[in-house]
Amino acid sequence: MEEIRGPNDPAPEDLEEDELAPDDEMPQLPGPKVGTFRIPLFDLHKQYKDICDEMSMTIGGLIFMAQFVGGEYLDQFEANFAGYHIKRYCVGVGSGTDALWLSLLALGIGHGDEVIVPTNTFIATAFAVSHCGASVRFVDVDPKTYNMDMDLVEEAINTRTRAIIPVHLYGQPCNMTDLMALAEDRNIPVVEDCAQAVGATWDGQRVGSFGATGCFSFYPTKNLGGLAQGGAVITDDKELADKIRSLGNMGRSSHTDFAYKGYNSRLDTINAVFLKRIMSRLQTWNHNRQSAAFLYDKNLEELGAVKTPYVEDKATHVYHLYQIQCLNKNERDGLRGYLDSNRVSTGLYYPIPCHKQEIYKFEGGNYFPVAEELADTLLALPMHPHITEEEIDYITHKIIKFFS
Repeated sequence: MEEIRGPNDPAPEDLEEDELAPDDEMPQLPGPKVGTFRIPLFDLHKQYKDICDEMSMTIGGLIFMAQFVGGEYLDQFEANFAGYHIKRYCVGVGSGTDALWLSLLALGIGHGDEVIVPTNTFIATAFAVSHCGASVRFVDVDPKTYNMDMDLVEEAINTRTRAIIPVHLYGQPCNMTDLMALAEDRNIPVVEDCAQAVGATWDGQRVGSFGATGCFSFYPTKNLGGLAQGGAVITDDKELADKIRSLGNMGRSSHTDFAYKGYNSRLDTINAVFLKRIMSRLQTWNHNRQSAAFLYDKNLEELGAVKTPYVEDKATHVYHLYQIQCLNKNERDGLRGYLDSNRVSTGLYYPIPCHKQEIYKFEGGNYFPVAEELADTLLALPMHPHITEEEIDYITHKIIKFFS
């Protein structure tokens, strides 16, 4: 039977071929009734189906009013998002990448400067630095949390260092106590990459609220995902917020005056209305992700062949991704193929670390053993707010069976 893939499943070319035939133990799970049902990595259908009618009416109203850019609806979302993080200002921008890039530009970072970035991240984090004309200074990551190693950050600081970008990767907060102490002692601004961690906390404080700016992505698959591309910057610094808003609005200081060589990077109104509507569900969705992670942990706790996510005592993980670590690449790839043959979608994040990408071969240059090991051994399992206990039981049963 021809396989049916949903829009959230990995692209066919991203899946490994495997000769193992699917087992006959696949439960009758809720979902499409046509073709072979897969457990997807994400499931936006379940997440949004009960607000379709309401949003259709709301978006219809916006179309009737022809209000597509800016206006009161964008202002309302920005106020809500800033308030959620107990910050004074929020600026909606075109993407999470733009949030980082415009923050760095507003801080005056450019040619001749260096910005410290973990190499275990989506490459957009590094691109934000490069687009400013600055150099990326990669550092390796902690083998338990997969976030930047604070000791290595301190070693990487030099006279050219102008900013540090901690990435709260997979929904796991960085150790912001140590990082902020280090950055404040050296008078280096911190720009937080919170693209995968909206709602996560460190020592009771939400990520994004520690640094000079907190930068967020609203790509549809994120914990707070929008209707298309989108992002936001939060800060307590009015001058910084005003400059970021101006830079993203063609450099305007008024309707007819232009203070900077600006860019076109704004959060559209329809996206803002949608995001404001679903913000009320964010805490519930993150709680559901945590409950799912707890069940994964419990089912896999006796399996020595994989390591489940580690969470520090001061951290609240929101599990944008649920990553298990296998002992080696062969086992990881074998497990991925076996799960695929049993109709379970998985993902690889990030199989080539930033410092090994061709674009950074001169800038990266070094060997980062932890990130390179993670690239070969991590595997993302299905994770979303509406994944069921039955689905997790099935997935973990297959993992245990593979290793047994």
